[in-house]
Amino acid sequence: MRKGIFIETENVNRFRTVMRQALDTERGRPGMVCVSSPAGLGKSLAAEQHYAQHGGVYVRVWEGWTQQAFLQAICFELTGTRPHGADRCKWAICNALADERRAIYVDEADRLSIQRIEDLRDIYVYTGVPIVLIGEPGLPTMLSARARVDDRIPSEYRVEFTGISSTDVMLYAQEAAGLSLSPEACAQVAKATKGNFRRVHNMMLSLEQAALAAETVEIDAEMVRGLRA
Repeated sequence: MRKGIFIETENVNRFRTVMRQALDTERGRPGMVCVSSPAGLGKSLAAEQHYAQHGGVYVRVWEGWTQQAFLQAICFELTGTRPHGADRCKWAICNALADERRAIYVDEADRLSIQRIEDLRDIYVYTGVPIVLIGEPGLPTMLSARARVDDRIPSEYRVEFTGISSTDVMLYAQEAAGLSLSPEACAQVAKATKGNFRRVHNMMLSLEQAALAAETVEIDAEMVRGLRA
């Protein structure tokens, strides 16, 4: 299997469309962004890839972060400093974003307390930069508890990642393993893994080994069913 393969899934394309709109200061619509799904569907990978290509600030939430620790993490990514005191951190963040407009990606945002979400809302209100909240299915419900937060997330900026499609499976097999899966085999993989990207990756490793043993790169539905037996 080739490492570092990133495919343009339907989920990724929807996410990128939203980010283009959110970052477009002339034609886009201001707003915070909410990206949610169960684990393993590729939302973090999509956000990391977009951050790597377009810059910004990317933080992954630690359990139990205090207000100061959370804001220091964002501030450090922006300025390379960790001011003492939450208020100083927040002003340093806002001032840095005033000089250069950059998106803030907050992964595993569902682990934050609602007070930390309010800190992000403060930053958004002051700077207008896209705040991208990434988390599991409970995140939208948590955000809906605060109208002043929820109202700042337009409906078109709410991205729910779904299970990857048979077409996505076909592309990943070709790019990552050099395998040619029949349409029926792709459907079998998507169904067996319930569209979970991590499970698709693991199944592709098994199919690669089966293909090597059979001296072929053509995978049919029978070979997929053989793995599941």
